[in-house]
Amino acid sequence: MAPTLHTKFHILLLIGIAVAAAVLSSGCMQSPGPAQESGDAYQNPPPPAIASDLASIVSAGLRDAGAPGVLIEILTPKWTWNYAAGNASVSPAVPATPEMRFIIASVTKTFTSVAVQQLAEDGKLSLDDPIGRRLPADVAEAIPESSTITVRQLLDHTSGIADYDEDAIVLEEYMNPDTPVPYRTGMRQGLDAGLLYPPGTDYTYSNVNYILLTLIVDEVAGVPYEDYVTRKILVPAGMNDTFVHRTNHIPGPHMRAQESDADGTVMDFSDLYIQFDRGAGDIVSTTADLNRFHRALRSGALISPASLAAMENASPQSQKIANVPGLLEMSVGCGYGYFAQQNATEGLTLYGHTGGYYGSYTAWYYWAEKDTYITMNSNTAAKAGRVNEEILAPVLRYLKDGATNGE
Repeated sequence: MAPTLHTKFHILLLIGIAVAAAVLSSGCMQSPGPAQESGDAYQNPPPPAIASDLASIVSAGLRDAGAPGVLIEILTPKWTWNYAAGNASVSPAVPATPEMRFIIASVTKTFTSVAVQQLAEDGKLSLDDPIGRRLPADVAEAIPESSTITVRQLLDHTSGIADYDEDAIVLEEYMNPDTPVPYRTGMRQGLDAGLLYPPGTDYTYSNVNYILLTLIVDEVAGVPYEDYVTRKILVPAGMNDTFVHRTNHIPGPHMRAQESDADGTVMDFSDLYIQFDRGAGDIVSTTADLNRFHRALRSGALISPASLAAMENASPQSQKIANVPGLLEMSVGCGYGYFAQQNATEGLTLYGHTGGYYGSYTAWYYWAEKDTYITMNSNTAAKAGRVNEEILAPVLRYLKDGATNGE
């Protein structure tokens, strides 16, 4: 069993990496948007015609993508639309509902980035500090280049530090679901591989960068990363349905992280520990809460405008032209736990992050030209590209044609 399962994991991991670098229908329903301050236009429902059009686009797209289910929330300056289509679980079949939680995977990195920048704004560290000055001594000693690599280079993935073998770690937990793999296991894999290139000279997306950042938060903040993120980000942003995942169970209604094999076998990754991905992919949230976070981030409630601008500023090493499924050619680059994707011809500038975990794909974006927030989750990673092409891209095209103005 193990070799076959490992092969399947490898395919899913490649999809997850590609998604992070980029960017059947039953049980559909509408629910109220997230609670906002009185008079906030974001809390209004969309005109019925727009709600109907969007529901048709998402439901048809889900069918065409062949994905089990999807959750989506869109916040425009005039309205909020929150929707679910398809099933939250393949086996047994359970309809998806808008308030369901899901594993946000690498969208977690933006939370960790915000935590580090808060500490920098408080004068407790500098992004240009060598990481050896901020890491626990035993970890710093395991990185010969710790006096050269900076905090900034961890944030934008230009450190040269290698990633861990996620296939192997998830396989181990899948076979032994009651035994968590410690985050230091993956961290050591990345460090033991040695630097891929001199720090600052290239770009490699690596989860180990963000595990190291959590250790810096531990040291500098004087409290564990988990507590810091909860007190300084989740609570101020009003994210009552979000938490750092530390058990092998997601409480309450949630999207199951399942993948179906060609022969119909369902692999369920929902009830694994995700401690191995500390600060890189270990948060569980909802579409409404992720949009709350994004609004708080961009409004100045969490970090200063200068820090946000730095987050948006993609490193030269990361910038490339990529064909994003359904969105044609876009300029893509990575800032501090925050990606920028742009197609100037189409008037499409997206800031945010994506997250791919086995059985879960999250797209989390702010559309600059439309001042619009979009969060989407589908309970498949294997079909993430199809979900982008059949659901996300058609929604963006529809909104671009004037729907956000209530036309």
